[in-house]
Amino acid sequence: MARVLVAKMLASALSPLLRGSPGPAKPRALSMLLAGPLGAAGPGGPRLLPRLQLALGFKTKGVIKERCRDCCRVKRRGRWFIYCKTNPKHKQRQM
Repeated sequence: MARVLVAKMLASALSPLLRGSPGPAKPRALSMLLAGPLGAAGPGGPRLLPRLQLALGFKTKGVIKERCRDCCRVKRRGRWFIYCKTNPKHKQRQM
């Protein structure tokens, strides 16, 4: 996931140089690197999710499970949390 983000950032930084744009390149926000707005219609119909998804929050579940060997279980504030350093999509929080 990080490789894709770095590749898109490099492509957006180098594209004005390759085109020969006379003006300076404008810095782009992270939202500009996404596929577009959530309801934007593409050639295959409406897209519901952007191509690049970041794991921002926790999955809230009644029963949490460690999904890989790098997941670690932590009890904080009376709740169980699972954190994963290799795959942030594994983050979970017990209800």
